[in-house]
Amino acid sequence: MNRSDSILRNILLLLLFLTPVLVVVLVFQVIPYLRSRFVPCPPSCREADFQAADLRQADFAKADLSTANLTAANLERANLQGANLFFAQLKDANLKGADLRGASLRGAFLFNANLSQADLRRADLRGARLRKANLFEADLRATDLEYASLERANLRSTLLDETTKINPKWRLVWELVNHGGAGRPLAGSDLRGADLSGTDFQGADLREADLRDVDFTAADLTGADLGGADLHQALLDDTTKIDGKWWLVWEIVNQVASERDLVRADLSHANLSRGYLRRANLTGADLSGAMLVEADLRGADLSEADLSQADLTEASLRQANLQGAKLTGTNFSGADLSLVNLSGTVLDEATLMPDQWRLVWEIVNHQGAGRDLSAAFLGWAYLAEADLHGANLEGAFLHGAILEKADLKGANLHGADLQGANLRQANLHSADLRDVDLRGADLEEASLEEANLQGATLPDGTIHD
Repeated sequence: MNRSDSILRNILLLLLFLTPVLVVVLVFQVIPYLRSRFVPCPPSCREADFQAADLRQADFAKADLSTANLTAANLERANLQGANLFFAQLKDANLKGADLRGASLRGAFLFNANLSQADLRRADLRGARLRKANLFEADLRATDLEYASLERANLRSTLLDETTKINPKWRLVWELVNHGGAGRPLAGSDLRGADLSGTDFQGADLREADLRDVDFTAADLTGADLGGADLHQALLDDTTKIDGKWWLVWEIVNQVASERDLVRADLSHANLSRGYLRRANLTGADLSGAMLVEADLRGADLSEADLSQADLTEASLRQANLQGAKLTGTNFSGADLSLVNLSGTVLDEATLMPDQWRLVWEIVNHQGAGRDLSAAFLGWAYLAEADLHGANLEGAFLHGAILEKADLKGANLHGADLQGANLRQANLHSADLRDVDLRGADLEEASLEEANLQGATLPDGTIHD
């Protein structure tokens, strides 16, 4: 092969290699550029920027406006019949009275858009985002709204029929805002994010309903049963009519306030999950059947409260006072009961309580004397005034426990961990405290007569000879 043949061969190979690259550039760069440069808009308006543009009564019939930026554009009474608005940006746009018959609005962003009196018959709104959109008197007959988000959308006087494809949740919301919900059985309904302002719910059954983020301004909920209903982030104001009990529940789950005065409050069957009740005074309160999942009840006074059948899963009750509380059928699964006073509380077999805290309950309610509690885990337990005389607590973990005024006379505490424990005025007469770790413990006025402290680590860190 001579030199010229070799060069020609290399050129051909290079062209062969570059051809696919040139085709890609042509398809994705050159053609779109020429199209945008020489094809007029409309009909070709793909990715066009019309932000805040005044397009009133503009004719975009069958135009390609896919992924176009129409944020805050004024399209009042514009002709968009059959237009392609796939994933178009229409936030805050004014589409009042616009003709959108047969238009494709799949995935379009219509947050806070004004679609009042718009004609959307046969339009494709699958996956469209219509949060806070105004659909007052809009025509949605034969419209496809599958997977569309309609949170806080105004559906008053909107035209729907049996051919409208819409999630049952939003069809129910449409029925409620247009026909009312007074006396309706709505237990367990999912109404999350709905605009129900001004709706009549007098006497309605809304038990266990999901009412998160619902707009209830000017709504009438007088006499409605909201037992177990979730009111987190629901919007209520002074125009909302609602019974005092449920107004209080709404305040607890939506407003952070410590040391609430809720003495003898009726909170039965209330959904107070994740509610902030730190250091609240709930003495004698009725919390029977209440949902207190993950509630913050640290330092709260729940003495004599009725918590029967209440759900306190994963709740934080650290340093709370449950003295004399009714806990039959109560669920404490995963709850933090550190330093909680359980004396005088009423439990039954249906009470779900971790073994550690049920043992604490047994001890403080006079079941600790002479008991074999060797190696027991009683860290941060509230055992004030507990009768533990003669008990075997060898190797027990009592780190941070409150044993103030506890009777530990003659108890075997050999090798126990009592670091940081409160032993003020505790009776440790003749107790076996060999090798006990008492670092940081409070032994003020504790009786240690005839106690064996050999090898014990004392509060100041020294080891007793």
